[in-house]
Amino acid sequence: MQILPSESQPKALPFGFVADVLFQIIIHGGIGTVLKLRLLNTATHNTIKLLEPHICRWFMRVHKTQGFDPLLTLDPFTGAQNAVAVHTLPRLIYRQGIAERLARQIVPAVWGPFSDDGSSEMDFSAELRLAERLERGIYVQFHMADIARERRKPSAAVITGRLMILTQLLDEYHELPPNKRHAWRFDEHIGHVYTVLRWGYGEADIGQRRLQLRSYLDEQTEIDFHTTLRMLRELMERMLLRHGPKAWHRDAKNENSVISWFLLKQSPRSLAKLFLGPQDKCCSLDAKATDQELRRCYFSDPLDHYWRAWTNVPDLGCHDCDCKRRARSWSVKPALVDARGREFNREAEQYLREMWSERHVGLHRAFTMGYFNTVL
Repeated sequence: MQILPSESQPKALPFGFVADVLFQIIIHGGIGTVLKLRLLNTATHNTIKLLEPHICRWFMRVHKTQGFDPLLTLDPFTGAQNAVAVHTLPRLIYRQGIAERLARQIVPAVWGPFSDDGSSEMDFSAELRLAERLERGIYVQFHMADIARERRKPSAAVITGRLMILTQLLDEYHELPPNKRHAWRFDEHIGHVYTVLRWGYGEADIGQRRLQLRSYLDEQTEIDFHTTLRMLRELMERMLLRHGPKAWHRDAKNENSVISWFLLKQSPRSLAKLFLGPQDKCCSLDAKATDQELRRCYFSDPLDHYWRAWTNVPDLGCHDCDCKRRARSWSVKPALVDARGREFNREAEQYLREMWSERHVGLHRAFTMGYFNTVL
């Protein structure tokens, strides 16, 4: 038998196969490393695609995640389930973490901290059960915000709705008092109506898609969402009382609510800054400012959008009308305040009452005497 010379014998790969090398790099790096390696070349892209289930399971174990709630992986635009892949995993892990932290924070922030000093009879398991329901409601809020950020051309249904609203708004001119009709000509009224519709068609389209999202949810999930929004509204109002001007007042609780409109548009990052930020270390007066009313507020970035809406920005040429609030309601009412939405809201109120009495049994007497009142 002929013996091959040593230089012609096949040599073992010094570091193993490409997949082995990639896997070692990945498990000792972060998920960002995976996303960068996918763009390196075709070989790494295909190898990562082959190893994708193992990579995802590894990073889920690292983040102590057993799996994701189907509500979190729901596609709000189609109702289908998004696959757990290397490019969707960071977003899912981030959102799951934010939702869990918010859900744990909301209850003590609204109802007071849990006390186990023996002086009061409190049930922490009730708080945990409520937090689990709130977490699912926060997932729905994330989807509502995703819909608000996804701009598209108006659908046929939205255009038809705009034409109907246009007819109603034009008819309103003849219902104005004579002094207002003399001060505001009909052509000015027509121009104003067109401006409102051009600005507000996006709100109508958002409302249409939010209504479609609700068709993918079961009744229990809708109640969880309303429960979460009620608690977030309470936190939001407390924040505005602390960080807002003296002239601020509680707004409407229906489809004209600027708070509801604002909350439904907030991304997970903005919600985290609003409700997980340092609530007590803020709003110090700027010593360099000539206007002593100017505050350096930690929450100014997310809250600026609210204040612009509260002060009726943008300017649409209004003459003592509520067109801006009406246009904003086109995105809020389909999500919250239709007939079924009001029913779910009432059930959410009842559920919060029950959880309040279960969490703090000692205050049940105060609850039955009418002292409990969660802001809707």
